[in-house]
Amino acid sequence: RIVVGARSAIFAPLPDLGAIVVDEEHEGTYKQSETPRYHARDLAVMRAAEAGAVCVLGSATPSLESWSNVERKKYRLASLPDRVGGGALPSVSVVDLKERAAVSRTPYGPIVLSDGLEDAMRKRIRRKEQVVLLLNRRGFSNFMQCQACGFVPTSPDCSVSLTYHRVRRRMVCHYSGYEAPVPKQCERCGSDDLSFRGLGTEQVEQTVSERFPEARIARMDVDTTSGKWSHHEILGRVERGEVDILLGTQMIAKGLDFPNVTLVGVVNADVGLHLPDFRASERVFQLLAQVAGRAGRGVKAGEVMIQTRIPDHYAIQAALSHDVKGFSERELSERKNLHYPPFTRILNVVVSSPDVKLAADVAGQAARWVSSKIGRSLPRELEVIGPAPSPIEQLHGRWRWHFFLRSNSVRAIGEVGRALRDAELSRGGDVRIVLDRDPVSLL
Repeated sequence: RIVVGARSAIFAPLPDLGAIVVDEEHEGTYKQSETPRYHARDLAVMRAAEAGAVCVLGSATPSLESWSNVERKKYRLASLPDRVGGGALPSVSVVDLKERAAVSRTPYGPIVLSDGLEDAMRKRIRRKEQVVLLLNRRGFSNFMQCQACGFVPTSPDCSVSLTYHRVRRRMVCHYSGYEAPVPKQCERCGSDDLSFRGLGTEQVEQTVSERFPEARIARMDVDTTSGKWSHHEILGRVERGEVDILLGTQMIAKGLDFPNVTLVGVVNADVGLHLPDFRASERVFQLLAQVAGRAGRGVKAGEVMIQTRIPDHYAIQAALSHDVKGFSERELSERKNLHYPPFTRILNVVVSSPDVKLAADVAGQAARWVSSKIGRSLPRELEVIGPAPSPIEQLHGRWRWHFFLRSNSVRAIGEVGRALRDAELSRGGDVRIVLDRDPVSLL
């Protein structure tokens, strides 16, 4: 009678479908990023419509697509203005990390805990209350750099720097899984003057353990939750009061309901805010709003402290006042001016090859082919943007170029997708072309 599952559950063969509930409908993980590509939320809406069923999309921070559909009267909005149990929303404040007087640096360089956040944590520890710290970046340091020549070790298979993991004493690529020993000398100039830059959850854990030696600390990220039942083990300890400070990545930002958590600290709210992706601000706001909801879920009042170097950014300002409507209206205005979804539809065409020149050549050829067909065999409402190297230019040993097609017409996007699928392009080697319709990310 009832099917519960992840995104593939949308295909469950129920004979008499009455309702579909999509929890946390804004989550990007509802998009299947490999063949067959689909978005489970959008499929849920279509399947419910065909079956005459009700589709409920639930979220404290709705996607802009869903919010836009409410404004256009395609969806009905059912608001829950009060917390379950009648608790008050936590107070939210911002700590400007540019104000040097307000912060104290660690021996490693980056600012981990401002003086205000550290003081607030001490109060909670003394009162036997619990603290949650969020930093959406794992590892110890984001990269290693030679002080003599500036060289940064990168992954041989991906165009990203290697992240230093102190616990494992390894340099790791978070995309391909490549690992290497921590170098003692620079491979370019031979200097031994190497420094670690950036901040990850491992470094936060070390700093917190040094500042609060009496506190019981648990870290939740991909590195600590890879084992079977490891999530349950860590969260069980928190629920039983065996953990004073829980720190981790976005996996601790939602779904947790611990009444004794009265303080949430965001170590660096700027992580992810300036990625070359039109959804970057939306994701950061959703993450901040979701993690703020972990505080004060019981009878005790909650507090949230957000550390940032750009306190005036509208995504952070909206998070301070729990203003989902205000953020959505501002972000929709920005998207409309720039002709981005939900005001237009996009087909991202990604061309990859082990040969960087071949990837660029085929991407250019495909983009020119589409341009030549617009107004003839393809609708005039199409616009070609690019081609250009993908933001992450090399991934898993393959060089990537992309261009995207933009249109207000769903039909036009469908037609160009089918035409590209059937087009006989001169590839001349190991080339893959991926058509990603309505992408959740352009990275």
